[in-house]
Amino acid sequence: MLDLHDYLGQGTALVGLLDTFWEEKGYVNAREFKRFNGETVPLARLYKRTFTADEKFEVDTEIAHFGEKPLINANAYWKLADANGKTYANGQFPAKNIEIGKNIPLGKITADLSKLNAPNEYKLIVGIKNTTFENDWNFWVYPPKADGNEPKDVFITHDWNEAETKLNAGAKVLYMPRKADLDWTSPPLDTLPVFWTRLMNPAWGRMLGLWIDKNSPALKDFPTASFFDWQWTELVKNARVINLDKLPVNLQPIVQPIDDWNRNYKLGMIFEAKVGRGKLLVSSADLENDLETRIVARQLRQSILNYMASGKFNPQVSLTPENFRAVLFDTRVMKKLGAKANAAGNDAANAVDGDPNTFWIAGTQKDASRQNQELTIEFPSQVSFSGLVMMPRQNHRDHEGDVRDYLLQTSDDGANWEDLKRGAFVSTFDPQKIDFGRNISAKYIKLVSLSGFGADKTTAIADLAVVYTGAKLPDNAEDLEYKRVKSASTDIDEGINADDKKPKPTPKKPR
Repeated sequence: MLDLHDYLGQGTALVGLLDTFWEEKGYVNAREFKRFNGETVPLARLYKRTFTADEKFEVDTEIAHFGEKPLINANAYWKLADANGKTYANGQFPAKNIEIGKNIPLGKITADLSKLNAPNEYKLIVGIKNTTFENDWNFWVYPPKADGNEPKDVFITHDWNEAETKLNAGAKVLYMPRKADLDWTSPPLDTLPVFWTRLMNPAWGRMLGLWIDKNSPALKDFPTASFFDWQWTELVKNARVINLDKLPVNLQPIVQPIDDWNRNYKLGMIFEAKVGRGKLLVSSADLENDLETRIVARQLRQSILNYMASGKFNPQVSLTPENFRAVLFDTRVMKKLGAKANAAGNDAANAVDGDPNTFWIAGTQKDASRQNQELTIEFPSQVSFSGLVMMPRQNHRDHEGDVRDYLLQTSDDGANWEDLKRGAFVSTFDPQKIDFGRNISAKYIKLVSLSGFGADKTTAIADLAVVYTGAKLPDNAEDLEYKRVKSASTDIDEGINADDKKPKPTPKKPR
């Protein structure tokens, strides 16, 4: 952190504990802050924050002391308490002199978690008697196993066509979309919030945290605060969320990821709605895989299913199936169609892999002038489509490689080309759709980048996908796992070759 307060330069960085006027922002005050940032601070080495009730709770404790003088005959104590302050276990360590220094051992805490109610949130509190030196850490305890009584009247699916059929019949549906079935305006989540600001460090994922309706009956059996705390880390890891901007404005999600203010998508991780005669609950968090070890996901699934089986499950906002289809797009379509990309530059295959964190780039800023770049896509056979979706490069502050004027061509043999459409993109991180207004059939597609923006001499595309209108494709492509990519800008790209983006060694000067 640069400072204790928010910084208004370089695109605005709201990273401070205090606001720009050095005032409290509401989530911590001076007394609370001093518990973990003072002259004397008790410390605990928790290797995790989520436990099952049959696990051992063993924690080593220490203290950092930088007061004026040693603490003589200090009595350290510990306790486990719930959110209401009720103590479930406690103890104290032998009295000892605490010299000035850091990482001074106090002792090991051992507690029996089976005596604690589960699921529930607790605090480990460690302090020194007859002083104000005290610190605390929250943790969660869950049942050792799921109760196994999942409701039979709730249909669970990853397929929207299945969900729609059941909803039309009046069923209750828990829909967990596959990541690759969400359009590219539905971003991935991060286990850490945005550092500084995405204006300076752009990326496809931009999570600033979660807003959680902790009083929702869907979370009755899932203890949580109204914000993203440690237990949610398991749920947001490798997850994508749904962009709700195309859905009714009065749809308020139960769990709403907070997008970076430079983009400000309205996002939903868990939300509910009436669809036709049926009732729908959507979770983009994975509530199905590895539940033996993912105990938080297991408990959230149990809480949601308990709610859906109850009489309280009564969504107030209505959607049409057409509403919901607007947030879906098969980003694996090019893989399913067997598309192969060919172009000059770096990894043309990145332009058809469905992952916006990878990109194709051609040309360099060192070129004498900008060259028109061609991206050619070949299919094994004729493909029917009514348009294209182009996802721009996501990680460059200066929008390096953004395409302005373009030409689209099609071919049946890869040798004879016919102009299909000319147009212009805008410089943005958002996906851009080219609608032909009719179905096209072709075996080859070529996108020619005719111009860029400003003095930029490169062309870059994260993904190019057809709006497919042919026969239903077999669901034989695995769900996507998105690669990580660092933010880039002109000032930090110097000395890096745009063809492969690998640092080049600086030649040594002859002596």
